[in-house]
Amino acid sequence: MRAKLLQQEDLKGYGTIQYHPNGITNILSLQYVKKNRVTYGSSMMTGFVEHKADGTKHMFKPSKKWLFVSDVE
Repeated sequence: MRAKLLQQEDLKGYGTIQYHPNGITNILSLQYVKKNRVTYGSSMMTGFVEHKADGTKHMFKPSKKWLFVSDVE
């Protein structure tokens, strides 16, 4: 029998997400992030900025391969 690779968990501020517990990275889709206000700095290629209700900001910057990433440690 094959083990289920993805698991589900509640991620504070985003709701229920799927993730791989042994993966080196996980993907958070814009579908979840857009629950807050999101802006995009296209002129300077700064990336996406998530503006949270408490006034904090979360930046998603483009990688060398144009995947927008954020270190959440």
